[in-house]
Amino acid sequence: MNTLKTTWFFILLLSVPTVFASNLGFLHQAAPIADFNSEDVKIMEDTIQTALNEKKDGEKLAWKNDKTNHSGLINPLSSFIKDEMKCREVRIVNKSQKRIAQNNFKYCKQDDQWVLMKFKDEGK
Repeated sequence: MNTLKTTWFFILLLSVPTVFASNLGFLHQAAPIADFNSEDVKIMEDTIQTALNEKKDGEKLAWKNDKTNHSGLINPLSSFIKDEMKCREVRIVNKSQKRIAQNNFKYCKQDDQWVLMKFKDEGK
């Protein structure tokens, strides 16, 4: 699975309430990303990368696809070093015509690309 698909898989999983394992189909139906087309996802991914590269902690960057009316807000919250990598915590809010969700994620910079991370210990 490539990095972008992995990133959005985790965002999808983390953008919904806790779900019982027997009902995993609910994950895709509950998150706004379920309504996004490929152009929405591309705009969102580009906005995440731009926000993490250019915005200071606390500065927000919005995105919107005028064709679908889907939108979001990227808010880098904090910056830190983890395992010698530059990392940031970011709040991502996504909105489709039917749903809205927000969650915090941790990204670290690898090969000039911000990558969604999952740490064994959640401490910085």
